[in-house]
Amino acid sequence: MSRIFEITERVALYAPKANLELINCAYVFAAHAHAGQVRSSGDPYITHPLAVAGILASLGMDEASVITALLHDTVEDTGVKLSEIEENFGADVARLVDGVTKIGQIHFNSSEHKQAENFRKMILATAKDLRVLIVKLADRLHNMRTLGFVPEHKRRRIGEETLQIYAPLAHRLGMHWIKQEMEDLVFSHLEPEAYKALMVEMQGRLEMLNQTRERLEMLIQEALQRKGLAATVHGRMKHLYSIHEKMQRKHVNFDDIFDLIAFRVIVDDAQTCYQALGIVHSLYRPVPGRFKDYIALPKPNGYQSLHTAVIGPENFRIEIQIRTHLMHSYAEDGVASHWAYKEGKTAEKESFKWLRQLTELIQETDNPGEFLENVRLDLFVQEVYVFSRDGDIFALPRGARPLDFAYAVHTDVGHHCIGVRINGEVSDFSTRLHNGDQIEIMTSPDQSPSRQWLQYAKTPRARQAIRHWFRRQERDGSIRMGEKILHEAIGKKDASKAIIEQFGCVDQQDLKARIGRGDIAIHRLLELADNKHFMPLKLRGMKRSMMQAADCCHPVPGDPVLGRFVAGDGMILHHRKCEALTEADFEDSLEVQWEGKPGELFSTGIEVHSKNKRGMLANVTHNIAEANSGIEDLKLTQRGGAMTELLFLVEVEDRKHLAQVIRAIKSVDGVTSVARRNRVGLSGKPVGKPFAATLRNLFSRKLLEHGDETK
Repeated sequence: MSRIFEITERVALYAPKANLELINCAYVFAAHAHAGQVRSSGDPYITHPLAVAGILASLGMDEASVITALLHDTVEDTGVKLSEIEENFGADVARLVDGVTKIGQIHFNSSEHKQAENFRKMILATAKDLRVLIVKLADRLHNMRTLGFVPEHKRRRIGEETLQIYAPLAHRLGMHWIKQEMEDLVFSHLEPEAYKALMVEMQGRLEMLNQTRERLEMLIQEALQRKGLAATVHGRMKHLYSIHEKMQRKHVNFDDIFDLIAFRVIVDDAQTCYQALGIVHSLYRPVPGRFKDYIALPKPNGYQSLHTAVIGPENFRIEIQIRTHLMHSYAEDGVASHWAYKEGKTAEKESFKWLRQLTELIQETDNPGEFLENVRLDLFVQEVYVFSRDGDIFALPRGARPLDFAYAVHTDVGHHCIGVRINGEVSDFSTRLHNGDQIEIMTSPDQSPSRQWLQYAKTPRARQAIRHWFRRQERDGSIRMGEKILHEAIGKKDASKAIIEQFGCVDQQDLKARIGRGDIAIHRLLELADNKHFMPLKLRGMKRSMMQAADCCHPVPGDPVLGRFVAGDGMILHHRKCEALTEADFEDSLEVQWEGKPGELFSTGIEVHSKNKRGMLANVTHNIAEANSGIEDLKLTQRGGAMTELLFLVEVEDRKHLAQVIRAIKSVDGVTSVARRNRVGLSGKPVGKPFAATLRNLFSRKLLEHGDETK
């Protein structure tokens, strides 16, 4: 356990001008506030703030961060007010304590929406001051070190959220030793049997591995010294969780893992890094495809180093990382080593681009599940480096596609993308990007996103931009629809202030959007406007994109239809005689004048009764194709008296086109009756669209001239 005098002594070593008296005052304040409180381990509660402060002091954090660590639980767990913190320790410390307090309210066993909202608070607090997150990571690390004292169900919940959120965040800040210790601690609690088994395997090899490590350290050191390079070489074992993860990923046993030791070569400057790399490769045979230059192309979190893998003595495969002293400091302690928070430009630094992107997601994402999905995707990232036509470098997640690159360049480039060239060759949107690819995006001002693009976009930024575009289009459409409904209901395009306030809307646009989405029931609007309409309101000139046909009655343009709002689906159009509509539905239904456009197809049902003659199915389907219609689904039922009932789901443009199809079917010899059949739709197991499309092709080529259509 850290003691306050040990903490102040450590701070004095790296920050001689720090106010040590204020740190001592914070300790006394926290000890008084937490007096009588104990942890699950039975230790006095003050041991936890002291331990967190000790971790931050080991990172070389400033006095405000250390003071915040001592006070971080006082507002949340005691009767201390934030104003008291500010009065005694200043506005800077109070702001940090407030940020950490909000973060402490995240509970991942709560509702999804609450998870998202609390995580928003964490990211927003971090975007203003990175020290908030650094304090929280130290807090979580000590909680993980003492996790064995809490109940099993709580251990699992805390372990899972640590693995999903906090360890990746530590990685994003470049604080790798914290990430690795967190992962090992989670591993020991969530999979104790696997952890113990792996620990036994490691201990069995420990003596041999240590001998190998010492020998290779000496060999590499001597080889560098012979060439006149001043360098420090040290090796260390990989942490257990990374070994376990590799065994799971590659489906191998512990005996098949050969790169258990990683070596660091620390030199004075970047130029010497490349010289050292040449010496190592001349000493041992490099493994093809395992060299990575993170000095020329730093990772998004700012990490820099040369990585290589070589076949050492006795075919022992070893990984070597070559970096400068400054790079090594950042590789271990990340942002804490650079004190980026002192510069006051946290969100602007290139290495914190991920933080800006998460902040953008906060502003643009309303759906909590979507938000959390994007956050997890954005945190768990492995990079692939690609180039623009002009030579600019872009770091994208591994598995990224061309649309991800287009949206990384600019949102408008993504929205107007019509094609892509990869290394000079025209490629499609499903092509996976690889390191070193040169990407050229082709655009057109007439292009706009398609919902199908969501199948190809993999990055949260691209997917969110596409969804946001559709939400904006849907909002504009909802406002236009709401305006039409409002005009029919009250005779004006704008509502009175009283109506706006009654529905709890912010302004006219908000009211119209909510009416257009169906959030405000039509009958309530009529009641409030004192409108005595008993028949459905009539809407004309509505855009097809704002409406969709109901599956229960399959209406087509030209039918008498009623529109009903369904949350998340917009306006659903039902045939006026649809049996699925209840009397209550009519209160909130709108009479819509629905007009299609040439070439646009809608599904509707047709019931055909025919004599059971050879080739009947082929003849009927051929005539449907001749009438420029397609078959989406069909069902055949044998009736008495050698009669067959055929139920078709056909594609037509409107009522006029439907009439042509019906006439074409009636002209087939042996057909006794044809009628629309939409009361209950087609029942039974459907043929399915792919098979139906195949049928249309077969029928159009007249390949089914014979055969028993009842089979």
